[in-house]
Amino acid sequence: MGDYLLYQAYGSPAILHEALLSILSYLRQPAGATVLVYTDQPAHFRAVLGEVAAVQYVPIEPAQWQAWRGEIDFVHRVKIKVLQHAATHYVGNLLYADTDTIWVQSPAEIFAALGRGEHFMHVAEGRLGDGNPLNRKINRALRPAPGQAPLAGGVAIGPETQMYNAGVLGLRSLDAPRLATVLALTEQLYRRYPKHVMEQLAFSVVWAQAGPVRAAAPWVYHYWNLKEIRPVLAALFALPPARSLSEWQARATRLDVPALAEDKARFRALPGWRRALRRWLGRAWQLPALGPVTGGEGARHGR
Repeated sequence: MGDYLLYQAYGSPAILHEALLSILSYLRQPAGATVLVYTDQPAHFRAVLGEVAAVQYVPIEPAQWQAWRGEIDFVHRVKIKVLQHAATHYVGNLLYADTDTIWVQSPAEIFAALGRGEHFMHVAEGRLGDGNPLNRKINRALRPAPGQAPLAGGVAIGPETQMYNAGVLGLRSLDAPRLATVLALTEQLYRRYPKHVMEQLAFSVVWAQAGPVRAAAPWVYHYWNLKEIRPVLAALFALPPARSLSEWQARATRLDVPALAEDKARFRALPGWRRALRRWLGRAWQLPALGPVTGGEGARHGR
């Protein structure tokens, strides 16, 4: 039995840079887990991380990534296939994280809870019936129609269904049968309503069948709303190579991504008229000038 932290990082350099930043944040406060990076470019990671015993690579060719999207050609179906591969080849506790995550504290407690049979997702995002606008659209789109086939796994989805963010997923390799149900349900839901969160909904309801779903948010920050940071990460990893892993970690730490993401979220939470007024005044939210990504106070604070 082992503990494994999983990433899928392939194709776009932006995704590879996000994964590097997340791994560096984990290695500052490791939990004794083996980091498994499913990737088509392991050399990109070794150029920064070197040969770290705690980090292993699972080479996946581009054709396999495409095959894992399945007949529905759904990018997030790949996440399920990665977890199925890991559950088959690595026995123990599996903790998957999207690349756009920062570990704010060691996930040792998560792995301990996984060993007790608990399940994790990133954070609760409200019920389908009265949650955010997308949740409510999903609720309307998935109302049962006469003669419609029952959902995979015997699950029921309705207004009371709780949606969780799937940026983090925690399970045991023993949960492989549940992953098969998630896969079947994802395909079924995506065919009914092809939205980018259908795998997330499938995980939410299947995990809930096993008991309460725990939120990983206290341990990890998911900055899904901050795509503007990608050019900054590209500049960070284009710097001359650091002399050691700890120097790379110091460089990465100076970039306070959670603070920047929260700053943008505060702007997005303003009433629509205030956002429009700020845009008209030329004060719409934008990533602040961070200066050299290797240092300086400007790299640590949002506007």
